[in-house]
Amino acid sequence: MFHTRNVLFPLLIATLLFLWPPVAINQVPGMYLMVLGLLMILVGQGLRILAIGLSYIVRGGRMRRIYAENLVTDGLFAHCRNPLYVGNVLIVMGFVFVSGNVTGLVVGSLLFMAIYRLIVFSEESFLSDKFGKAYDAFCADVPRWLINVTGLSDTIKNYQFDWPKVAVKEYGTIMTSLMVPLGIIAYKLSLTQQLADYQPLLIGAGVAIMAAYGFVRFLKKSGRLKPMR
Repeated sequence: MFHTRNVLFPLLIATLLFLWPPVAINQVPGMYLMVLGLLMILVGQGLRILAIGLSYIVRGGRMRRIYAENLVTDGLFAHCRNPLYVGNVLIVMGFVFVSGNVTGLVVGSLLFMAIYRLIVFSEESFLSDKFGKAYDAFCADVPRWLINVTGLSDTIKNYQFDWPKVAVKEYGTIMTSLMVPLGIIAYKLSLTQQLADYQPLLIGAGVAIMAAYGFVRFLKKSGRLKPMR
């Protein structure tokens, strides 16, 4: 699952939305679930931005295998061992919440939580073998999933936030986090014949998101945008 996640997760999300399609935007509790889903996406993406901008962890894998250069215990990782994965879970669960289909929501939430638990289990085994007692002490002090907010404001104040690094590392995820719910909302509006009323707004938002994505990608590829550290 770790080395296929970039293909597996989009496929699973598409399958869930196909099997349990989004409900009309004016249905209850679909409307409340949509708002909750958007908040989950916002919080999840915010966690990822904080984790990357404060102290980025080089643990995305190498040769499609789990990899770590060193044990990162500062930044947001001093408050949660897996803030990036917590953010991911909130984002993908947010997608199915936005769809408003209760069955898809339950199945999707359980599925992605189970998948990430398996990935984290594999990573923890790897890190424990590599870093030994240092990692055990880290696990004893820092929660696996929950965010320990004690001292979080001090952590943020004590770091020079690396916005260029966030842009370089996260622009693709941010684009996905915006475009997927935008597409789902457009579909939900079409079910109530309201799409035409909001079409200019949705198209404008989509064009703006893709333009920003393309601009950041250009800056990255041309070397004009580089992380501060």
